[in-house]
Amino acid sequence: MLPHCPLANWCDPALRRSAGPILPAKYRGRPGARHRGRGLVLGRCLAPLLFALATCCAAQAQDVPLGFSLGPGETVLHDSNVTRSSGPPAGTPILSDTSYTTSLLGVFHQIYGREDVWASASIGRVLYEQLTQYDFTQQAIRADVRSNLPYNVDVSVDLARTAQLAHFADINSTLRDVITNNSINALVDFPLSVDWRGVLGGNGTQSKNSEPSFQTQDFNSTEVNGGIRFQPSTGNHVDLLLRTVHGVYPNGSPASYVSPGYDDHGVDLRIDWTFSGASRLLGRAGFVQHRNDMVSYVDPTTLQLTELNRDYSGPTYDLTYIWQITGASKLSIYGLRQTGAAGDNSYLSAVTKTSRLTPAYQASAKLEFDAYAEWTQRNYFTNVYATVSGLPPGTTRLDNSHNAGLNVLWNPRRWIKVTFVLAREHRDSTIAEWSYTDTVVSLGLQGQF
Repeated sequence: MLPHCPLANWCDPALRRSAGPILPAKYRGRPGARHRGRGLVLGRCLAPLLFALATCCAAQAQDVPLGFSLGPGETVLHDSNVTRSSGPPAGTPILSDTSYTTSLLGVFHQIYGREDVWASASIGRVLYEQLTQYDFTQQAIRADVRSNLPYNVDVSVDLARTAQLAHFADINSTLRDVITNNSINALVDFPLSVDWRGVLGGNGTQSKNSEPSFQTQDFNSTEVNGGIRFQPSTGNHVDLLLRTVHGVYPNGSPASYVSPGYDDHGVDLRIDWTFSGASRLLGRAGFVQHRNDMVSYVDPTTLQLTELNRDYSGPTYDLTYIWQITGASKLSIYGLRQTGAAGDNSYLSAVTKTSRLTPAYQASAKLEFDAYAEWTQRNYFTNVYATVSGLPPGTTRLDNSHNAGLNVLWNPRRWIKVTFVLAREHRDSTIAEWSYTDTVVSLGLQGQF
C-alpha cells in the first residue's frame, strides 16, 4: 500500500512509522496479540480498513497540511458472510447483510517552534440492517508529538486508541466482541558519533474485550528497548535493538486457558532504507524467546492437569519492499513470519506466514487505484488446539487463506473524497467448520472542511 495512504497508519505497522524502536508489543506474535496489519490486514480488520479508507485524509503527520479540518463521512458496505462462517450458524439463518457507518473525522497539525504536533480522531457508528446485534461504535484516535531538542536529541511520543469488532473467524465464535486497544510509545534518539545514534524506547499497551466470555483475554503489557542506530546523512537508518516485554492478563486464573502473564526477550534488526530513490525497504527481522508464567491447564470440572505449553523461540520478520516503478505506479511486496496468538483468539497459538503483493497506480491527481493479492498460512500448535477445542489428542489444524481486492480513491473536489472497495476472502482449513468464503463491496464518502 502507498506509504502516504491512511491504511498504512491504521492497519500496517511496517508502513506506520519511519523511525523508532521495534513494533509495539501488541503487534508481535504472542498470546493476546492482535493480528493487525501484519498480512491479514484485509481479512483480519476489513471493517476498520474500510473505515480508514472513508477517513482517507488521516495520513501521517508529515503529510497533513498545517491547520485543522473536520468533516462527516458515510460508508455503505455489503458483506456476503458477516460472521465468516462455513454455513448459517444456529439461530442466525442469514449470513449476508448491509451495514452503514456514519462517522466524523477531525485532523489537527501544527508546529510550535521545535515541536511538531499532529492528531486525528475518527468516530463512527456502524449499524446493520438485519444483524442489529452486531451494531457498534468504531474508534480510531491517534496523537503524535515530535520534538527536536538541543544537541540534536530527538524525542517522540505517540498515543493511540482503537475500538473495532473482533474478527469472527479469529475468535471462533459468532458473539459480538468489541476490542478496545490503548497504547503509548515513547522514543529518544541521540548522537553518539558522526553516523551513529543511541536509541531508547518504551511502550505500554492495554486491550479490553466487551464480551464477558472473552474478558480473560484482556491484557496489559510494558516494554523497554534500546540499542544503536546507523543513520548516514541520507536519512536512511538501520537499528539494532534489544527488548524485553512483560505482559499480564488481569482476568486470567489457574482454571483458564490464559496464563497469568508472560515475558518476551528478543533482538531485532529494524530498517528503513531508500535505494536510489526508486525503491524502499522497511520493517524488522529478529529473534524472540517467549515464556508464559504457566504452561499447564487445569480442567475446572475434572481438576485434571493438562500440559498446554505455549512457550516458543524462533525467528520473526515483518518486512515491506516498495518499488517506485514509474512516477505514477508502485509495487509493494510484504512478508511476515510470527509465532503466537491466532488473531483475536489468545487461547490458540499458531505459526503464521503471510505474503502480499500490492500494485498501486495514480491515474491522476484526483484518482488512485490500489489492488492487492495475499496468501496466509496458519499452522496451529497441535496440543493447544486439540485441548482447547475439546478434540482428540493430536488433532491438527492448518488454515490457508487467499485474499484479493481493489481499492479506488477519487477526490473530485478539495472538500470531498469518494472510496470504493471490492474484497474477497477465502480460507481452507483441515477443520471444515473453519473454512469460509466472503465478499465485501463498499462505497464511502468523506467530507473535509
